[in-house]
Amino acid sequence: MPRKEVNKLHTSDKFRFNRHDRIGTAAAEQDSEFLEDCFIETGHLETLSNFSNVRSIVVGRTGSGKTALLTRLSSTEDRVITVNPESLALSYISNSTILKFFDRLEVKLDIFFKLLWRHVFVVELIKHHFKIRNESDKKTFRDKFRSMFSSKKESTTLDYVEKWGSHFWEETEYRIKEVTTNLENDLKGSIKARFPNFDFGASASRALSQEERAEIIDRAQHVVNKVQIRELSEIIDMVDKSITDPQKRYFIVIDRLDEDWIEDRLRYRLIRALIETVKDFHRIRNAKIVVALRLDLLERVFHLTRDPGFQEEKYNSLYLPINWTKHSLVKMLDARIGHLVKRQYTKESVTHRDLLPPKIHNSSAIEFILSRTIMRPRDVIMFFNYCIENAVDRQKITVNMILEAEGRYSNDRLISLTDEWMSDYPELRFFVNILKGRKASFSATEISQDDIGELCLRFSINCSDSMPMDSLSRSADSVANDAFDIDEFRILLLQIFYRTGLIGLKLETFETVRWAMVDTGNVMAREISDDCKISVHPMYWRALGIKMK
Repeated sequence: MPRKEVNKLHTSDKFRFNRHDRIGTAAAEQDSEFLEDCFIETGHLETLSNFSNVRSIVVGRTGSGKTALLTRLSSTEDRVITVNPESLALSYISNSTILKFFDRLEVKLDIFFKLLWRHVFVVELIKHHFKIRNESDKKTFRDKFRSMFSSKKESTTLDYVEKWGSHFWEETEYRIKEVTTNLENDLKGSIKARFPNFDFGASASRALSQEERAEIIDRAQHVVNKVQIRELSEIIDMVDKSITDPQKRYFIVIDRLDEDWIEDRLRYRLIRALIETVKDFHRIRNAKIVVALRLDLLERVFHLTRDPGFQEEKYNSLYLPINWTKHSLVKMLDARIGHLVKRQYTKESVTHRDLLPPKIHNSSAIEFILSRTIMRPRDVIMFFNYCIENAVDRQKITVNMILEAEGRYSNDRLISLTDEWMSDYPELRFFVNILKGRKASFSATEISQDDIGELCLRFSINCSDSMPMDSLSRSADSVANDAFDIDEFRILLLQIFYRTGLIGLKLETFETVRWAMVDTGNVMAREISDDCKISVHPMYWRALGIKMK
């Protein structure tokens, strides 16, 4: 006769949730305790740690675990160099009157941005590998480098290092300002040699004749193209020859590039140059640059920096997409539950099965929770934290506690979604209102022309001249002024809702519902017909008052 399973929590009368219990935080940088003890390896860490594997750009939506993965890499590897965005003097670059002037003229600054990244990474590797901390170390390094590399080509490269003198070894921010200032001076000198009284202010480009504009662009592009990429390319080869011990390998890690640390136009160019530099640095066999990028930011970078003949697929081999399965998310949740309960209450092993009710509606409690996530650790952690808040002084989480938590969680996630997509669709929070009170699944034509006309009119009345006007906002304003077709606007709205993950689309009767976080690529306008079925993601049902039947 099989032995009856005993609920483990009954073995400890001390167990009760208290009001400060959590299984982690939304931000990985504030989640060190759980990250250290509850990290779940899904194969991503192994891939990043493998120097034979070129995948080094960690890509995923916000909350998917990118920072957690890089944090774990930093704690498990011996030689990790962390480059913080705030140390890169990027605000200095974005505030440069000279660079902004030439950027408005569409002078290609990409070569210069590549120079900056290569310069930063090469110096960081040399400083760490040769342990350069003071003047004596610098002299020892120069003597050692001279003896190691004596050919004319290699001597020229070392001359590049010595040209910078002590500035080469300064902190990253100082070095970037130095390199940028040199380019600014060269650009100014080139233009003022032809136009002595030239003003580089914001209005200067508008006052130029067509001939003057063409000449200034030509002169500036010549200056930019002369930056010393060749020397830095050779120095990459020299670093490769210097770092020869496979037991002493280096990681350079960059995270938090998602944050709004620089004017967008220049940020996209800089990140594009960073991706190119990551690709170039694979020539160094015992060093690997690891970068975390949010998926929507990566898409925006390539969309806004696309040049003629650009082939995005050539970068695909660099990407490490962060995806989670139901099994791995449950494993992550159980590890955190076990850590919380074991740390505070009992030595027994406790999982979600010991805390959750068996069923909610027609599904298991864990399936109910997972269905209201977009398969990210952050979603699961936050939902469960809300459940814990409702279970203070209790050993178990009840159905009513989960349903009450769902309401708060759903509102929180909708706000988070609109914040996440603020750069692309600053007024998304307003346009989401058109989904309120609808059924969980409905046809595209149920968003009627009257619904759209009223929505766009309200937007146009309430919008101000100072509001940022993205494609969605401009189109809505045009609809209100009878300058844009209502049916075309509905298709645009559904494309954006799909891209952000608000809705899934069933484009054909014989297909299943497609979700942006599962299926690759965006939905084309021609694919969305009147018969298309729309499914609102369960994560947002409570926030939008969605009718389940």
